[in-house]
Amino acid sequence: MVSPASPSVSRTVEFSSTDPEACRSFFLGAYGSRLRINVLGPDGAVSHQRCAAGAFAVDDVHLSADIGYCAGPQKSLMITEVKGTGGVLEHTVGTESGRFGPGDLLLTCRPGEPYAGHLRDIRLRAVPIAPELLTTTAVPAPGSAVRPLHFTSIRPANAALAAQWKHTVAFIADDLLARPDAASQPLIVASAARLLAAATLAAFPNTLTYGHDLPEPAAPPAAVRRAVAFIEAQPDADIGLTHIAAAAGVRPRALQHAFRRHLDTTPTGYLRRVRLAHAHEDLVKADPSTGATVAAIAYRWGFAHSGRFTARYRGTYGCSPQQTLRTT
Repeated sequence: MVSPASPSVSRTVEFSSTDPEACRSFFLGAYGSRLRINVLGPDGAVSHQRCAAGAFAVDDVHLSADIGYCAGPQKSLMITEVKGTGGVLEHTVGTESGRFGPGDLLLTCRPGEPYAGHLRDIRLRAVPIAPELLTTTAVPAPGSAVRPLHFTSIRPANAALAAQWKHTVAFIADDLLARPDAASQPLIVASAARLLAAATLAAFPNTLTYGHDLPEPAAPPAAVRRAVAFIEAQPDADIGLTHIAAAAGVRPRALQHAFRRHLDTTPTGYLRRVRLAHAHEDLVKADPSTGATVAAIAYRWGFAHSGRFTARYRGTYGCSPQQTLRTT
């Protein structure tokens, strides 16, 4: 299960067993599934590694067994990528069914609906997500009309968006969360959560982000001033577009239009600009002889990609962050 609370740090939990009862007990706790394990002898085994980060997790699972499973209605959403070169997954969510093989991506769990299926000798990457993470990424500001979130298909909208989702999860799991120095930084994990939510809302047809692209007028300048004050008052907080728009009292899309018109950037772009300035201040004050590093300072301010941080820093300050750290 995943927690809807804002992620702070990630943790890894591993499980491996050839004992059918131990496997059933483990998956009941991890996914709320009732399992039928038909074959789990000397050649059958279950291995599971979970990297949990509050509102989401990334599970890498290898099942060299014949397994049937079913579960009642769940609270979480779960997306699964079939990996490897073999294995077949037959899966049903609510009234939707499908047969999936290597390379396929699907919603294996949809909030409020039961699911069931059968698989044998397969490798999976499963990503449980708290629905609250998705709604706070996509909904309008508080006080305006809120559409309930429902995913209208268990299959991605198209192959390109499915590939984008896979690349996003690979970056989060294999790069960010695999590095303890990055995974220990709350802003990095929070940014990863919002990146995952955005990729999920883009990949799978849903009632929040599909078919609602009507133009919206820009917010007034006063709303931009309120948003700027909100950002500058707490640049180290876990905030995103919806939080900024709520503080400004307008819809996210209207605030984006206003920021582009008046500041030639977006609300999140302005937040990155403010955080970059704080990172610069930290680099100026830091003493490399005490162990201070560019990477640690960048992570502290939510910059997960060292190359992009260096390029953005050089474009703003005319030198590399390494040069600032060495010469101050």
